[in-house]
Amino acid sequence: MFREHAKLQNRLQFAIDVAVSLAVFPLAAWSRSYVAAMLPWDLNRFLNPELLPLHEYFWIIGLSICFWAMAASSLGLYRISMRRSGGKKVRIVVESSILLWLFLGFLSFVLKLDLSRLLITAFAAYQAIALGAVRLLLHLRLKLRKNRPSALQDVRNILIIGTSEKARSMGDLISRYSEWGLHVLGYITVDGNGDSENGSDVLGSVSDLYGIIDNNIVDEIIFVGDRNGFDLIDTVLEICKEQGIRFRVAADFFPARVTKLSMEFLENIPILTFSSSPEHAWSLLIKRTVDIIVSSIMLVILSPFMLIIGLVVKLTSKGPVIYRQVRCGLYGRKFVLYKIRSMRVGAEDALWEIRHLNEMDGPVFKMRNDPRVTPVGRFLRKSSIDEWPQFWNVLKGDMSLVGPRAPLPDEVKEYTRWQRRRLSVKPGITCLWQISGRNEIDFHEWMKLDLHYIDNWSLLLDFKILLRTFPVVLFGKGAR
Repeated sequence: MFREHAKLQNRLQFAIDVAVSLAVFPLAAWSRSYVAAMLPWDLNRFLNPELLPLHEYFWIIGLSICFWAMAASSLGLYRISMRRSGGKKVRIVVESSILLWLFLGFLSFVLKLDLSRLLITAFAAYQAIALGAVRLLLHLRLKLRKNRPSALQDVRNILIIGTSEKARSMGDLISRYSEWGLHVLGYITVDGNGDSENGSDVLGSVSDLYGIIDNNIVDEIIFVGDRNGFDLIDTVLEICKEQGIRFRVAADFFPARVTKLSMEFLENIPILTFSSSPEHAWSLLIKRTVDIIVSSIMLVILSPFMLIIGLVVKLTSKGPVIYRQVRCGLYGRKFVLYKIRSMRVGAEDALWEIRHLNEMDGPVFKMRNDPRVTPVGRFLRKSSIDEWPQFWNVLKGDMSLVGPRAPLPDEVKEYTRWQRRRLSVKPGITCLWQISGRNEIDFHEWMKLDLHYIDNWSLLLDFKILLRTFPVVLFGKGAR
C-alpha cells in the first residue's frame, strides 16, 4: 500500500505538472505580444515572425509536453525509490525545461517552423518558474508536516509495536517518507514493561493499547516484533478490527538476504511467498514468447545448413547425426537435450579412461584435446554449431535462449546445497558463463555467475547477454 500511495502521489503530481505546463503557453504568447506592443516599430521587427492564432500551436504544445515528460522522467523527477530535497527537485525541473527549450529550438530549425524565439524562451522559462514554485510549495508543506504533524488533516499517525533496534529503524524509515503524510506517533512495548523503557516516544505496552487509542489519533498500527511476539498479533488484530484501524506486520523476521517477498491470495487465504528466483509473471511471459519466436526463426534459417552439416558428420564418422543426452532442467526435471554429434560412438563409456585428465574442477568434465572428439566435431564445438539443435529444446519449452547450462544428472548429484539454486530457472543456450570465457573459468566461479544471473535477472540482462554471445561464438572464445 505504501508503494501504491507513492504511485498515486506521483500521478497526481504529473497531472498537475502537465496542467501547469499547458497553462503557461498562453501566458508566454501573451508576454510575447505585450513585448511587441511596447517596443518601437524599428525594434519590433527583431521579434519576427509574427504570432499565429493560439490554436495553430496546439500540435506543438502537445509534442512539447510529451518530450518534456520523457525528459523529466529520465532525469528521475517521478522516481519512487529516490528521496530528494526540494532544491534537487527544482534543479531537475529547471534542467528538463532547458531540454524543452533546446528541443523546440531544434524542431523550429529542422522543420523551418515560424516560431518566435522569444515565445520559445518565455514558454520554457515560465514552465521552469511555475513548476519550481509548485515544488517549493510542496517542500514548505513537507516542513509543516515534520514540524507540526497535527496541523494537517491528511497526516496518517502510525503506532509501532516494538521498541527494538529493528522497530526504531522502521520508525526512522517511515519518517523519511513524511512527504507522503506518514507520521510516527510512538512506540509500544511487547513485553509489558512500558514504564521501564526510556524515551518519551514509548507510549506504553500492548495491554495499554485501548487507552492509547482513546487518547490519541491513531490511523495505523505496525507490528515490528520478532517471532517471540507472534502470540500478540491476534490480540492487536482484534483491537484494530474492533476500532477500524489498519494493522500491518513487518514481515522481515525471516533471515533471507536474497529471497524476494510477496503477498499472494489463494481465494481468501493470504500467503506470504519467499522466492529466490525470478517471479515477474509478465516479464517471464515475454521471455517465453521471445524464445518461441526466435527459436522458430532460427530453426527455419538453419535447417538447410544443418542438413549439409549432418551429411558431413555422417560421411566422416559412424553413428547418428543427432546426439541425445539426458539433462536436468527446471528444478531438476529431466529432459532430452539435442546436439549435433561431435564425438565418436561410445564416447560416454570411454570417459572413465580419461577422467583423470579433467581440466575443470568440480563435477564437470572438460578437456582441451579430448581424444573422443572427431576432427569435424572439433570445428563444430569451436564454432558452437553442434548446439544448433538446442533451438528445438527451446521451442519445446525444456530450455530458454538465456539461462544456466543444462547439467547432467550425475553432475547435479555432486552439487553442494548452494549450487542447486541454479536449477531454479530454465537452462539456456547461453548465459553469463558462455560470454565470460566458458571453459577458461573454474567451476566455483561458473556457479557464482549463474547465481548472479538469477539474482539480477531482467529482460534487459537477457538482451545484453544475447548481444554479447555473437562475438564470443564468432571468435570461439573459451570453446573446447
